[in-house]
Amino acid sequence: MVARTTHTVSEAIARQVVRGENARTFGDLLTATVLFRETMSPQLRVQGLLRGAHETGTLVADSQAGGLTRGLVQRRAEHERIEVGEGSFLQMMRTMHDGSVNRGIVHVPVGGDVSAAMMEYMQTSEQIVTMLAVSTQFDDEGNVCGAGGYLVQLLPEVGRGPLMVMTERLEDFRNIDRQLKEDFSPVRLRDELLYGMPFTHLDETPVRFECWCSESRLIAALATLDRAEIKSMIDDGAPLEIVCDYCGKDYRIHPSSLRGLLQKS
Repeated sequence: MVARTTHTVSEAIARQVVRGENARTFGDLLTATVLFRETMSPQLRVQGLLRGAHETGTLVADSQAGGLTRGLVQRRAEHERIEVGEGSFLQMMRTMHDGSVNRGIVHVPVGGDVSAAMMEYMQTSEQIVTMLAVSTQFDDEGNVCGAGGYLVQLLPEVGRGPLMVMTERLEDFRNIDRQLKEDFSPVRLRDELLYGMPFTHLDETPVRFECWCSESRLIAALATLDRAEIKSMIDDGAPLEIVCDYCGKDYRIHPSSLRGLLQKS
């Protein structure tokens, strides 16, 4: 599985107004989550959460079927950088068709990054030997100029010979920064990874930044509040001003829109 996520990552970073190493790690998490969903659960919603060491903050990647992807950066005001490495951990969540949530969590390896954390997760939680590398590259002005990655699962039914060849080949692709800097093409990366090996191209799916927030979703969330709180908001008479944390869209919900919640709650 190979993905180019340049435009998706660029838009998510712009919406979260994040720069530097936080932006790089955020971009890597977005790409890794897309790769995980496309490989393991293409029809499900998948969220990847990277919690920084020493409570420095949390990065969230959220991807749905169809390639819709968004993200969130939650940083403690007193910390400039979300620390990734010893003391941080990666959590992956899949929303199942029945509404239940499948969760798994691993510690980020010492000295590791998003790629190392995801490989550890696949080995520990999914029990699948996986090679993965993701990268986010920036130009001199700090804008995303390339983002993407690959995920290869080494399944036991593969013959010993091809498995050894692939393992050795992937050692040369633990870091793909060079590929991302050279007018990145997922097809070219795929061909480099599988050079000299027979393979079948299965499918291509789009990936794009898109937030699925809406006024109806916000009202549904407000419906979970206590009846007294809802009544207080209606009696106050002032429109509720809510900003989506993921995309920054502003919503003004008039109290009259909440009256129906009193009948349902």
